[in-house]
Amino acid sequence: MKRTIALLVSLLMLLAVFAGCAGGANNAAGGSDKPQTETSGGASSSGSAEGTQSTGPVRREQLRVALSGQPDTLDPYASSNTCGLIATLLVYERLLRTDEEGNIIPWLATEYEMLDDTTLRFVLRDDVYFHDGSKFTAEDAAFSLKTAAESSFTANLFGSIDPEGFEIKSDTELIVKLLSPNAAILKALSSNRGVMISKNYYENAAAEDVARKPMGTGPMVFEEWVVGDHYSFTKNENYWGDELAYDSVLFRFITESSSRCIELETGGVDIAQELAFSDWDRIDQNPKTKLIKGDTLGTRFLVFNQNVEFLRDYNVRKALAYALDFEAIVNVVWQGNARVADSYYSPAISGHKAVGPQEYNPEKAREYLALAGYSESNPLKFTYYTYENTVNITLAEMVQQMWAAVGIEAEVSVTDLSSFTTMNNNGELTVTLLSTTASIADPTAALLIWPITRTISVRHGDQHIQDLLDAGVATYDQAERDAIYGELQDYLWEKFYAVPVCYPQEGYGCASYVENLPFYPNTCFELDRVTFSE
Repeated sequence: MKRTIALLVSLLMLLAVFAGCAGGANNAAGGSDKPQTETSGGASSSGSAEGTQSTGPVRREQLRVALSGQPDTLDPYASSNTCGLIATLLVYERLLRTDEEGNIIPWLATEYEMLDDTTLRFVLRDDVYFHDGSKFTAEDAAFSLKTAAESSFTANLFGSIDPEGFEIKSDTELIVKLLSPNAAILKALSSNRGVMISKNYYENAAAEDVARKPMGTGPMVFEEWVVGDHYSFTKNENYWGDELAYDSVLFRFITESSSRCIELETGGVDIAQELAFSDWDRIDQNPKTKLIKGDTLGTRFLVFNQNVEFLRDYNVRKALAYALDFEAIVNVVWQGNARVADSYYSPAISGHKAVGPQEYNPEKAREYLALAGYSESNPLKFTYYTYENTVNITLAEMVQQMWAAVGIEAEVSVTDLSSFTTMNNNGELTVTLLSTTASIADPTAALLIWPITRTISVRHGDQHIQDLLDAGVATYDQAERDAIYGELQDYLWEKFYAVPVCYPQEGYGCASYVENLPFYPNTCFELDRVTFSE
């Protein structure tokens, strides 16, 4: 499976990427696993992901983006929050990327090859510098991949990398050893999770600076973070690559979806993330805006934290699941823009196996509650946690009512996104909705919440799950991989550590003059490809 790609080829392909062809849907979906996508709106005559093409290069002083919340950190290896990742992809870069067809191409690496099933070789660019002026070298690349392998947020993709298995041949040549085969390693390296960081900065900067002042090699340099309001970035004057279509970017934190929509309609922002379903038609029909929507690579779960004593009772978990009418939930909460989940990751990803959907049976819920020792005089009581988001709050209200119908008393606690993320990372959430969206169309990314190394609020501690995850990623034969992941989905369905709710669509919006912003099924759009029309 040896493959070498020369610098000349990479430059030609990169020119194609920036020539005006939009390709983000394939970038995230990985070629053949392409979910349905659609871009619409009064400004789009084609209805395709490309939209209206620019007649020539147009520069803007600033790109303004409305995010659905403020992340707790911009450290790419300490969070999986999309609000942060969208921003950091302008600061940090990867060794590899994907073109508009989903093909892997060199980026900070000029050449790459797999010498065997557990050995990779990279040749790096010799003209790349971090924002502090230091040169990007193989030592930084090795440090980045070691960090990726050891972080609980990315170990599902990079955990097969041997933390001590690096051979630095020179400043521009690196050998990487894997502890075991990894069928998804090249896709992972080209994803938004495999960015390159500065070894010196990570090791010597204050933890607060690493979290709040990102420093990479990308086309944008961190400028400021005004807590609760925005963060901003400005042009990297020493960037090795092509100049972007704008000189700075402003990310505004706008929690209310209706407010993000209004800001887009009135020209306050150029792009608005995660629009409410109720606003889709209005944005679609407005000649000044475009709606960009499609099927994501995501799954929504209700998770039952195994660190909490009452949730270790199998009967309690089954009662909580059987009490919920997921078809009604999806119809109301997602307003028909989602499918009731029948397994633990999207059907667009290889190895998906339909093992559900979950049965709605209030009588069974009461029976399991009784088996767990709960009754009308001794009801099950707990706190359900969520954060400020229209979908999340509506869901919280519905599950609270359905649980109450079988005698379960759930108090709803709503917090901000940053606090919710911190609580989740610390394993402090009892019962909650978690949203996972695969960064690549592979089970290793789709099963993000399940590795034992994850510290989030599932905490299942089940070694059999980890064994199946390890076997799946280490198997190159696709039929064998599918069988392993099928067994895992059966096992998860039996255990009720979490119950899949739905496979959602998502929609975001942009002004009519914004181009090359297709639908990204991983919901993490890449703003360095954005251009503008007159």
